[in-house]
Amino acid sequence: MTPKEKAEELVGKYFKLLNYEFGDLVYSLRDKQPKQCALIAVDEILKSNPTVINCDKTELNYKYWLEVKQEIEKL
Repeated sequence: MTPKEKAEELVGKYFKLLNYEFGDLVYSLRDKQPKQCALIAVDEILKSNPTVINCDKTELNYKYWLEVKQEIEKL
């Protein structure tokens, strides 16, 4: 899954959850909250997975989540 696809998936999941939980809130609130939730989730992933210089797989994983974060911010 590309970082852009993952970003859209995460924001979409939070949008569905918040839309279900809060129903008819003002659209602008529903639009911003899912993105903020997805950013918090990705930040937690990044904090729990620090870059290890000698481990290509970990470094690639960290870079992937950084790219996901950038894609979420673009949405």
